[in-house]
Amino acid sequence: MNIKKHSLLAAAIIGFASLSPSSAQTADPKKVVDALNKVFGQHKARASGAKGQCVAGTFTPTADARKLTKSLAFHKQTPVIGRFSLGGGNPKASDATKALVRGFAFKIDPEGNGTTEFVMVNAPVNFAKSLDQMFGFLEARFPGPEGKPDPDKIKAFAAANPETTRQGQWLAGRPVPASYVGVNYWGIHGYTLTNAEGKTQLVKFKLVPTGGEAGLTDDEAKAKPADFLVSELQDRIAKKAHTSFDFVVILGQPGDPTNDPTVMWNDEEKRPAVKLGTITITKIEKNEACDNGIFDPTILADGVAGPKDDPMFIPRQEGYAISLSRRLKQ
Repeated sequence: MNIKKHSLLAAAIIGFASLSPSSAQTADPKKVVDALNKVFGQHKARASGAKGQCVAGTFTPTADARKLTKSLAFHKQTPVIGRFSLGGGNPKASDATKALVRGFAFKIDPEGNGTTEFVMVNAPVNFAKSLDQMFGFLEARFPGPEGKPDPDKIKAFAAANPETTRQGQWLAGRPVPASYVGVNYWGIHGYTLTNAEGKTQLVKFKLVPTGGEAGLTDDEAKAKPADFLVSELQDRIAKKAHTSFDFVVILGQPGDPTNDPTVMWNDEEKRPAVKLGTITITKIEKNEACDNGIFDPTILADGVAGPKDDPMFIPRQEGYAISLSRRLKQ
């Protein structure tokens, strides 16, 4: 079966009953999307990552990739289609907003048998470890009678759920990204790679900009126009400047948790990493090429497997599909 042919819109309508979160959770993907729409409003855009830009490029694997995985996605140079984005549901957010996570979702070999999709952010952790916690995070930010959230509710939720502050603390401690291709991106979830001999390896995926990280001071960020990131990327492509990433995996160890994306592994930043290849962005694509579908991280070619015990992983598919269905109806 060619996995690229499955119908995302049909899936949104059907509802993914078999992929629902654990019965121990009261929140489900629809409830979370409803909450996102309540916080940010319902726009003809994604419920989260509303502002973004579609791009295209190539993925070139290394010889080391085959040692770790038999996945066809890592066996030859293939096209890539992707989308850079700002976190949250505001399609008019300023690119200079430090508190917003930057995202990069992409498909390797989108038209081939090695189709594999990733959703990454520029922090090594997520802001919630379960759908219940994600809903609670959003509920604390619901607009009050005057149209604004209650700061006391946000503070109380953060105090009761300290893990939800880790991503924000990471972003606050670093400069505003000066470029979509000048920042690290993490897959946040634990994946398992299997090679041709059947050997398995727990990993986390990471993208490292080949031109180094590019940041802005707070004053530099304030002087930037609201939509500078796309024009900055266009300039880089025109000048044939650095627009690529090393695609690496951080090697896991026995006992590393895979059920909580709000935590890093012990000494994760010091762990050995293996370069699987290079992703190079070669052009800006029309946004319709990305907006008429979703990036589904559960679509993985044989040889790459997502976590089975992470309550935030599988429900992504249903949440993204619900959001797609709503924006296509707008």
